[in-house]
Amino acid sequence: MPSRLADGSPAERRSITLPLQSAGLLSALIFLINAIFEVLVINHLYGSQYVLIALLLAVLSLWAFLEVALIGRRAVVPPLRLLKLLLASQIVLSLVRHAGDFSSRSAALSSAALPVQSPQFGLAIVFLPIDVLLFLAISRCLIDAFADAERRRAKQLQRQMAILQQTKAELQASERRYRLIADNVDDVIWTLDSQGLFTFISPSLKSLLGYGAEQWIGKPLNSLLTPASASSLQGALAQWLQQRQPVDPLLPSYRAELEHLHRDGSRLWTEITMTPLREKDGPLMGFVGVTRDIRVRKLYERNLSEARDAAEEANSALLSANALLHGRATTDGLTGLLNRRHFEDILRAQMKTSLEHGKSLSLLVIDVDHFKEINDGLGHTLGDKILIEVSHLLAASLRESDRVARWGGDEFIMVMPRVQPDEALQVANRLCASVSSHPFPGGWVVTLSIGVAELRAHESLEQWFDRADAALYAVKNAGRNAARLST
Repeated sequence: MPSRLADGSPAERRSITLPLQSAGLLSALIFLINAIFEVLVINHLYGSQYVLIALLLAVLSLWAFLEVALIGRRAVVPPLRLLKLLLASQIVLSLVRHAGDFSSRSAALSSAALPVQSPQFGLAIVFLPIDVLLFLAISRCLIDAFADAERRRAKQLQRQMAILQQTKAELQASERRYRLIADNVDDVIWTLDSQGLFTFISPSLKSLLGYGAEQWIGKPLNSLLTPASASSLQGALAQWLQQRQPVDPLLPSYRAELEHLHRDGSRLWTEITMTPLREKDGPLMGFVGVTRDIRVRKLYERNLSEARDAAEEANSALLSANALLHGRATTDGLTGLLNRRHFEDILRAQMKTSLEHGKSLSLLVIDVDHFKEINDGLGHTLGDKILIEVSHLLAASLRESDRVARWGGDEFIMVMPRVQPDEALQVANRLCASVSSHPFPGGWVVTLSIGVAELRAHESLEQWFDRADAALYAVKNAGRNAARLST
């Protein structure tokens, strides 16, 4: 059976030791009283003395037995089993010794002055050695019980010492490991007290800032920073110092890029990570932090930013060039309207859509009347200005879905999706009126001749255009400044 004493606390060991000591004292006292009793028996014991001694022996024997019996409820000590047996034997021996004569001797209490007759002398001679042997056996059991308890206590102490030695070795190994890390890592590891003063700095401060770590112990972290970075850090530190008794037991970490002052006067960027230290539900104890050199990262970031700016600038220039090229490829250089090549693509796409969906599609072929006379009379420069003015008037008349282009020279072309030929003719007449009434440079009156044609099923672009062009020439033959619908 395992002993509950083996891992007992000091209080449990005291609860065993004290009853054992009491049982030992009681056993010694019982032996002494028994010896005195036997001596008194030989020398004529009085009845009153006999009764009192017998009662005292019974009480002390029972007391000693109970002291030892109660130990078994708190711990298991093998010698206690024999000890309880011996103490029980002592009680039985006392009963055997005194039970026979107790009734007759108790009557002597009524006449205590008269001595009673001495019991047989031989009984005293027999019981006195028995008492000695019993006392020696009880003493031996007590010694064994004490020795057993001490052995267990010694084993407990040995185990505790072994655990302490192992813990000490682990702590020493951990300290050496972390010391090795702190001494050789490139990052600077440091701790601050609650006032923001250094309590530890790793030696890597020398390679980072050129300073020895020892000279900064007891000084503030701000003294190693530029004024702007020191102000930023001071704000965060002040916030933590105001939270010495925070409601939230978890304080946030502080991470920032700060600029440090090197011993040679130069400046370098570092990243600082600082975490507050505090006891559970207690005040702020200090901070632990790491300072990391980020000069290479800053250089990469700057190069990346410059490369990004250059790429964005090049992309913007490319987009501008593409837009310019697209404009040149799709628009007329003089009027800004769509050019002939691009407009042909639009026409073919509009024709396909119109035929697939059965929608009307009207075409207007527009020509500036007597434009050769305008160029010859006013010059090409003024003629170009007139063409530009005409293109503006045409563009101003467009719906969102309509398209107009310069077809070549003084000829323009307009396509109007989902417009019936009669409606397209009305638009053409309004254009003729708008242009003829417009004041052009040089006071020249400009008129238009317009041919209108609606796309027919199974008709090609050339056929469609020829019908509109025929209507245009019919207008010119009839006197110009008008519009006509193709038949």
